[in-house]
This record gives sequence, C-alpha cells and structure tokens, in this order.
Amino acid sequence: MSIRDLRAQGTSGISEGRFVRKVLKEQGGDILSAQEKRMSRFTSPDWFEKRGMKADDSRLTITELKKHRYIDMKTRNTRHGKKKKKNYPIYNKIMFGHLNNIVRELSYGYTEEVVQEMKKLED
Repeated sequence: MSIRDLRAQGTSGISEGRFVRKVLKEQGGDILSAQEKRMSRFTSPDWFEKRGMKADDSRLTITELKKHRYIDMKTRNTRHGKKKKKNYPIYNKIMFGHLNNIVRELSYGYTEEVVQEMKKLED
C-alpha cells in the first residue's frame, strides 16, 4: 500500500466517524426531547436537570436518574404482593423506538452524498 492509499483510507475512517457521531447526537437529542415532552405532563422542571447525553464515535450514553426508570414500571413488589401502579412510558418505549432509527440510519445512511458532504466539512 502506498502512502496515498493509507491517507485515503484514514480520511474515509474520519468521515465515517463524524457521520456516526452526527447520527448519534441527533438521535440522542430526539430521545431527550421526546422524554421531556412526555414527562412535562406529570412532572416539574427540576426532574429534567440531571439528565444528559454524550455521543462518541461508537457509543451514545444517556444519563438518567433512577426515579426516571421506575416511572416506566407497571407494577411494584411489596410485602403484600404485586401491586399495579400508574405507569408513564418515558424510557423503554422511547429508547427502543429510536434504536431502530439509529440502526437504520447507520446501515443505509452513509451514502456517497454523505461522504462528499463530510469531505466538504474537512476543507
């Protein structure tokens, strides 16, 4: 392999990483806004404070408080058995819905047009 081939391969990897990071940031933002939209019906704004999102080249990390996860549950176990409670689908339904969008975008969205757009950003 010549140096020119190695440089072309490296540029391709860089633009691919930028594309992945862009998709993860967009979908992470969509997840947070969808959760805020659903949570605004029954919570105060202080529930949104300690939530966050971080996107790397290969990972999307969304931080939630434990109380956000428990709102999603339909039942809870007590000493007297299982009790039904009011649930609000703010976590699993939204996460897995957007997971399909992420997979679809990463699988089919990296086209030649996107490669050219990413190369324009490098210049």
